Amino acid sequence: MRARVVVVVGLALAAATARAQDQGQSPPGQKGAQAGSRSSQSAAFDQACIDLVNGKMPAGGEKAIRTLRDACASLMAGKADEKIEADRRKQQQAAAQEQLKLQAQGKAPRVQPGTATAQPQAGQDIPAAFGTAGAELAGGKKGLPLGMRSTGRPVGYTLVTDIVGWFTGVGINAILFGSIADSPKFSWMGGVRYSQTDTTDGNTIGFGAVGGLDYFVYGQHNEGLRVGPRLDVTAGRQKFTTTSSSSTFAQLRLGGEVGYNFISSNGISALAAVGVGGRVSGDSKNNNFSSFIPGDFGPYAQLGVGFSW
Repeated sequence: MRARVVVVVGLALAAATARAQDQGQSPPGQKGAQAGSRSSQSAAFDQACIDLVNGKMPAGGEKAIRTLRDACASLMAGKADEKIEADRRKQQQAAAQEQLKLQAQGKAPRVQPGTATAQPQAGQDIPAAFGTAGAELAGGKKGLPLGMRSTGRPVGYTLVTDIVGWFTGVGINAILFGSIADSPKFSWMGGVRYSQTDTTDGNTIGFGAVGGLDYFVYGQHNEGLRVGPRLDVTAGRQKFTTTSSSSTFAQLRLGGEVGYNFISSNGISALAAVGVGGRVSGDSKNNNFSSFIPGDFGPYAQLGVGFSW
């Protein structure tokens, strides 16, 4: 029995020898062996594998059979992989040669850009978008934390216009809030305005800018309850038709504001705010001229709508 096991082990060693020979490597412990001995061992092992395929089992029982089977399988797998790799290299070389030939003849095919076959998703129309924002503003849950977009990223900017100011003399206006990334409870704000008003004896043109810094008592990233100071600069020119004369003026105002910014899941935004402030320097004329912070001293209100991203 021991002699049979030795024979099987010898066959397995022969398999390792044959495989190493095929890969151009020296088998372990056989560096000094002669080429004729290697060839005879490989032939004997190949014949043993052929006999195993044909149903002729080696002596030594189940252990010997399994050992020979595993050795033969390892050898055949290595030869099969080598054959597959060789065929693949030949195909690549043939394709490269054919491509070079076509390029030399000016017949190389052009690569066509891919074309998407999926149907684009329909966008939300404007009435539906405002309907969604209105429902969320009325109490419907938008499923997102304050100041977060539907993409999962925080809001960076909010652009709104004060619609009250369009009818109270402030004129065309825009207000931009920018969230401070490192301090999401803080946002800077800046606004600009322009107006042209006809008067009984001429017209008045005015423009101005406002800036401030808000702290969100409740909320973050431009959304929630906020409070902060305001600095307003206003300048203008009034022209009198009866006297063909004009006058210019400029004023600096300070104020404080409390407001709430709302941002819906689709980005449509709104704000409501109240504040108080007045003129601290500049011409005392035209105190009734509208600006973000009106008059010498007094309250003001804002109601805005816009978009956040």
